[in-house]
Amino acid sequence: MNSLTKKLAAGVIAAATMLGIAGLGATTANADAAASDGVIKISSSSAEFNGKTVTAYQMFSYDKAAVGNGTATNAGYKLIDSWDAFFKAKATDFSLGTVTDDNVKQKAYDYVSGLKDKALVEFAKTASDWAKVSTNDAALQAAGLKHTADATQNGKQYTATIDGLAYGYYVVSPQSGSTDTTDKRGTDAILLNVKNNTAVEQNLKSTYPTVEKTVKNGTEDSNHNSAQIGDKVEFKLVSTVPDMSEYTKGYTFKFTDTLSKGLTLNGVTGTDGNKTFAPTVKIDGVDGDLVKGTDYNATVVENEDGITSLTIEMVNFKSKQQYVGKAITVEYSATLNENAVVGTNGNDNTAKVVYSNDPSTDGTGESQEDKTYTYDFNFGINKVDAENANKKLEGAQFELQDSTGKKIDLVKVSDNTFRPKAKDTEAAAEDTDVKTDVNGVLNFTGLKEGTYKVVETKAPEGYNKLTAPIEVTIHANYDAEGKLTDWGVTKSGETYNKDNTSTTITVENKKGIELPSTGGMGTALFTVFGVLIVALGAGWYVKSNRKASKHAA
Repeated sequence: MNSLTKKLAAGVIAAATMLGIAGLGATTANADAAASDGVIKISSSSAEFNGKTVTAYQMFSYDKAAVGNGTATNAGYKLIDSWDAFFKAKATDFSLGTVTDDNVKQKAYDYVSGLKDKALVEFAKTASDWAKVSTNDAALQAAGLKHTADATQNGKQYTATIDGLAYGYYVVSPQSGSTDTTDKRGTDAILLNVKNNTAVEQNLKSTYPTVEKTVKNGTEDSNHNSAQIGDKVEFKLVSTVPDMSEYTKGYTFKFTDTLSKGLTLNGVTGTDGNKTFAPTVKIDGVDGDLVKGTDYNATVVENEDGITSLTIEMVNFKSKQQYVGKAITVEYSATLNENAVVGTNGNDNTAKVVYSNDPSTDGTGESQEDKTYTYDFNFGINKVDAENANKKLEGAQFELQDSTGKKIDLVKVSDNTFRPKAKDTEAAAEDTDVKTDVNGVLNFTGLKEGTYKVVETKAPEGYNKLTAPIEVTIHANYDAEGKLTDWGVTKSGETYNKDNTSTTITVENKKGIELPSTGGMGTALFTVFGVLIVALGAGWYVKSNRKASKHAA
């Protein structure tokens, strides 16, 4: 090969090599431009964030390869066509001057790149509000620019992970509005850069409206208690006045509560479809209680299945903006009724708050539910012969008393089962009805924890009546959520556990053996001896008279 040929071959090889490198660069650039392995993670330590939807709208694309090889303009960012309309519509608000199809992308980049601090926060909110308008949202979704994920629990955090994202600049909108008063970010709209496959993480600083529900347990507010049928049960709902300053269209805030069929709401008035009640509603810092009809409305729906739903909705709540961060409480009572569930499942009561979550719409969000449990219990009597436990004693009458010895008025549930009166209008069972059946069984149900006295008022025929009351104590254990874990009863040191066997206590009666009597036999003998003495005396008298007559003759 001559010198010229070698030079030509070398040139061709060099050109081919350069073209190959260029082609590889182009391939790499195209791969970078088409990358879709970006990840955004939005987290909160608040349980209220669990299940909330986070939406990410892509506004700018990002050319990582061009930035890497030094050929990028505008730092690699380019406004996506679907957002042209937004910047054109906001040209005056953003002081962009004349915006045309030819300059809108440059105008958008210049404006956004110059934002900082409060202006950046306001821009995020404005962009988020525009994107969430239904027509714009649909267009962005159709263009593949809308991505969503729901928050799930991740250890002590709750995180929404949006993956498969193209590199670019995103407007991120977590569901629900901010209620934070110190570091607000509008409706929590966030602007994030996704420039590689390393997850972009953001912790929310805002808070969400919550509700805490408690029930009076003795003198303490708790998540559980026990009650006797007919007892008044006192409930309290506690939330916080949110920051409503961003909401120019008003603010929805209401408590909703659901009572199981074992609880009857007190103070209900009105007719079906128009029922109401009068809870006590307060805001810390406000003198006196809030006024029904002026500050709040309270409605009640009593369903056919026995479940009661109640709503306490605030009226003109934005007028209470000055109390942001203060506690707002609702207090009311219900009565444990004859439908109360005994034992493990209890009678639950569930509450939540419904609140505005988007200043630009009438949209609302819901808090996590909070629940209380009210329990009632039972125990039975198994009446047996003291000498033969297999012999069941019928007809033993009893009176049920509280720990102080006060008689509890009972209502007959069945032939051998009785409960306390659920309301004053109920007729109490006759004392003679409260007795053991043919199987020697008598049951008491609908009772709270504590000590009771069972007094035998009449023994079975042929048996001695008990001389002292029987003390029975109902005891229970609960977990941290207020759910019943186990319970039982104790009598004279003997424990009867519901989970293992039953809570029926055994009560023995001894036979009433009659003491022997000598009165009848003694009288008979006395009579016989008397008759004999009289007879002997009469015989002696006659005989004596005969002897005297002979001597006289």
